[in-house]
Amino acid sequence: MQRAIQALATVQHTVISMAAAALLALPIITAYDVTLRYIFHAPTVWATEISIYLLQFAVFMTPGALLASGHHLRVTFWIENRTGMTRRIAEIATTLAVLPYAGILIWYGTAYAVRAFDRGMLAPTLLETPLWFIYAMVPIGGVLLILGVILRCYLLAKGKKLDGNRIDVETNI
Repeated sequence: MQRAIQALATVQHTVISMAAAALLALPIITAYDVTLRYIFHAPTVWATEISIYLLQFAVFMTPGALLASGHHLRVTFWIENRTGMTRRIAEIATTLAVLPYAGILIWYGTAYAVRAFDRGMLAPTLLETPLWFIYAMVPIGGVLLILGVILRCYLLAKGKKLDGNRIDVETNI
């Protein structure tokens, strides 16, 4: 079990690192495109599209890792006033409440990506990116969200405090 949990934490950390790299690339790409557009009057044909895809990656792929580590947005006015077992049960219950949302992401995201693949849909841009590849981020993000729920619930059930720091599974198990 410890190996599986360690693997889940590694996947979540890798996704966060990739999203951080994507978010770091966004202003660089934008500055490059703005420079070419306004100084040299020669805008790129790819900068806007790639920026959109990088942002989509960051939005759809990271919620599971953010949930698992405690960095996700949440309303805490009730939970913060609880202690001990009551708080742990409340944390686990609210974490499990994410599962229907993840299921919807997987179900509809998969249907949309498969439809785009079957129809050979391409982005209506010069890059003509296959849209199934872009749409596939939605169900993959849903799967990562479920993995984040599993990891968070396991650590909460073990009585570990998740304070928003990187999950160190070896000290948390």
